[in-house]
Amino acid sequence: MTANAHAKEDAASTHVLAQLASLLRSGDVQAALALTEAASANSAKPTEAAPEEAEIDAVRRIVSPPLDTLSFIERRQNGGGFNYWANVPASSSYADECEIGGRLAEEFLTFIGKYHNNGNGALLGLIVIDMEKNGAGRGHKIGFLNTINKYAMGAAYFLHADAQESEHPWTKCRRLGRELAEALEATGEQQFAYIAPKGSGTPTLLFGHLDYHPSTSTLNATSGAPIEGQDFSELFYELINLAELAEATLDILREMDYAHSDGSRIAELDRVVALQRVLCTNLGRLREAAEVLDGPKTWVPASSA
Repeated sequence: MTANAHAKEDAASTHVLAQLASLLRSGDVQAALALTEAASANSAKPTEAAPEEAEIDAVRRIVSPPLDTLSFIERRQNGGGFNYWANVPASSSYADECEIGGRLAEEFLTFIGKYHNNGNGALLGLIVIDMEKNGAGRGHKIGFLNTINKYAMGAAYFLHADAQESEHPWTKCRRLGRELAEALEATGEQQFAYIAPKGSGTPTLLFGHLDYHPSTSTLNATSGAPIEGQDFSELFYELINLAELAEATLDILREMDYAHSDGSRIAELDRVVALQRVLCTNLGRLREAAEVLDGPKTWVPASSA
């Protein structure tokens, strides 16, 4: 009874490995990770089913043409099966052998990439064995296997991409900003974009033309007379700079020694710091109140009636 139970567990484990291999060959890394997590949970809950998507992928079969479709594989005349390293042209130089090996590896990778079924998943080992049997040159081996290694390294990079350090939000903003600037330039029009953070209460992305000027005249909807507008956004940014300057000055004052050489307190310095705190507080309030002036908008004075 125990032996039968172990046999069932081994069969289930082999089934999961086959599914995992199929998912990795197809490049579906997320489904492979989900299957791995489900398999770990199954060790505690044997009756829990594997993800439905992984099961569908496991039973899917991709029909492959005969292996002798590849130029370096031929069917054996006697005994059946294939010779997995045949008809490979000899070469008098190591460099030429490497070129031939690399070219055949590219052919092999194109084949298994198009027909990524379970049978072709074991093809590389058979090729390497027949390389040794049939006297493949050193350059053939290096060119072939180095090309395979290059692609395997790329796949391994993507498999472990989640473990890499995530991009800092400011770095991402600057990168996306550069990409947006390049995209705007590619339109051939003189445009600019204004981006607001999520939850700011304004449209996330605004577009305009670079020929816009804050003093551009606008038409009064009632009389049709032009009324000169004004852009106060620069005032808002000047207030930001002034507030930061005041905060930096306060930081310097905090680091100073507030005592005379005889140990008595410097009352004048205390008063300066108190006044600087008041200045920073009021500038902060002004900066918050001036946020309404930020952005590419024109303020038109109310008509005097």
